Amino acid sequence: MDSSKKYNVPALEKAIAIIETLFKHDEAIGVSELCKMVDIPKTSVFFILNTLDQHEYITKTEDGKYKLGTKFLNIGLTLLSKIEIRELAKPFMNKLLHDTGFTVHLAVLDNGEAMYLEKVENGKFVKFSTYVGQRLPLHASGVGKAMAAYIPDAELDLILETRGMPEKTENTITNAAEFKKALSDIRSQGYSIEDEEGESGIRCIGSAIFDHRGQLKAAISITGLRTDMPIQQIPLLGALVNQTALSISQRLGYSLPAEG
Repeated sequence: MDSSKKYNVPALEKAIAIIETLFKHDEAIGVSELCKMVDIPKTSVFFILNTLDQHEYITKTEDGKYKLGTKFLNIGLTLLSKIEIRELAKPFMNKLLHDTGFTVHLAVLDNGEAMYLEKVENGKFVKFSTYVGQRLPLHASGVGKAMAAYIPDAELDLILETRGMPEKTENTITNAAEFKKALSDIRSQGYSIEDEEGESGIRCIGSAIFDHRGQLKAAISITGLRTDMPIQQIPLLGALVNQTALSISQRLGYSLPAEG
């Protein structure tokens, strides 16, 4: 026996064979025809198809045939988007780094937290100990606040209730009503300001990224020392961050809402 197949699961191998066969054919396939194609007993094929159908991985047509379901498309698009956003955003992040001199982060919303997906920094200036995969609370991070501004109220309420709003510094917003007021300001100006709310001495400016459906996709931010990012410069820097986020969004197929 091939040692590589020693620990294979026969039932799973049969399911994979069925899925791959359905994938190769544009038209729906009947059970009997499918049995011949994969050389698997009809009873086994029926049980596998029934299980896949229950979990919406395949769809049964009105004439009793089967084809792949949209769940595979959703999984593929999700995986593609996570790869795509990182690769697509990198050139824009590098330009923002060049234009501002500040460390640039890309983050996505993951299980009620902001998670860094990419980071670019200039070795000549201050380096921060942030890293890809790091998680941050929504209420105390530039990327988190930028994304929170576009999370539906019910979902955001659940996140804040579940995660809480722990105080990171004396500047951290720990009140939900006050936080939502800040989110309204973010939507109005197009960028978030995290003013020593996650870590003393550090400021961040973030802006949300949207996909072709206009749905929240990610956020980008710049991070710098408070002394290097004076309050007077924030409007200019915020505009640069917002424009970068918009450029990435447009590459994802996003269109600005029509005025009027």
